[in-house]
Amino acid sequence: MNIIDRYISRTILIATGVVTLVVGALVALSVFIGEADNIGDGNFGFLQVILYVLLKLPSNLYLVLPVVALLGSLLALGALAAGSELIVVRASGVSMRRLAVSVSIAGVLLSLLAVGVGEYLGPAGVRSADAIRDKARHGQVADSIEDGLWLRQDNTVVRIDGTLPGGRIAGIDVFRMNDAGQMEQALSAESGALRDNGLQLDKPKFTRIQTDRTETGAPETLTLDVEIDPDVLELAVTEPSELSTPGLWRYIGYLDRNEINAEDYRLALWRNIVNPITVWVLVVFALPFAFGSLRSASAGQRLFMGGLIGLVFFLVNEIVAATGPVYGVAPWLAASLPTALLAIATFVWMRRLN
Repeated sequence: MNIIDRYISRTILIATGVVTLVVGALVALSVFIGEADNIGDGNFGFLQVILYVLLKLPSNLYLVLPVVALLGSLLALGALAAGSELIVVRASGVSMRRLAVSVSIAGVLLSLLAVGVGEYLGPAGVRSADAIRDKARHGQVADSIEDGLWLRQDNTVVRIDGTLPGGRIAGIDVFRMNDAGQMEQALSAESGALRDNGLQLDKPKFTRIQTDRTETGAPETLTLDVEIDPDVLELAVTEPSELSTPGLWRYIGYLDRNEINAEDYRLALWRNIVNPITVWVLVVFALPFAFGSLRSASAGQRLFMGGLIGLVFFLVNEIVAATGPVYGVAPWLAASLPTALLAIATFVWMRRLN
């Protein structure tokens, strides 16, 4: 069976590679069109746009990699079935379960590829692409944090709007409270920096609240005894879907320690874990089609059917993930439910064909 395993796996991988090139070209074109209006903004020229598109490509492809794997598998297995090669293999006594093992080899390899893209190429490419764009357009790399980053240390609460190069931060609000939870002091500064001895504010304005009066001031600099891990800031400015699994794990731990809701990041963590499994399931899911409607279908029909099934699965996956937290569904269940149902359906279908 080693020859059959290699032949089927190679056919699936080659077809998936072709589909990846086509989908990648379409995704790159879409991103290029979206950034074309920014050409000429500062030093953001044509070459910078091309580099930006290429660096973002791994992350964008990772989102649709399960669908790409399904399309490639349907094309490959459909072609083998149309040439009666799978029928000959089945007639020689090879069971559907054994054929599923052959197909799974390609699925596992594509799953490993998904892990590499999702954990390394994707996040690194997004960081580099955003840095190139911000540097070209604005002269510096500045990242804003949606809704701000809230930090708490003892009785001190800090809110940060964004980060600047060199460990500097922008848009800082600090609130200090007493043991009873009453505010004692409020500070604000447009910029600051992370130092070894704490958080340094540049030209801050503060209001000190006392029982009978308030006191205001605006010193040149002010250093607060607040410890902020630079890694936390780097993770906070990145969308959950663009973080690697170790990055999500560290940031979830930080949010939990500060008693901040981390459900979105838990969902992203579980989606990172489930996505390679989804790739494998979709590859195996294509096998029963080869003995059904795809046997006599043309390549165009196989692409259409694969695209339709992939689109439906993608939409269901996104809807369940988006609505799960709203209805109190556990993140692990919201991330894995569509894949688990598809795996069960595939198993039942193959049992009937066996």
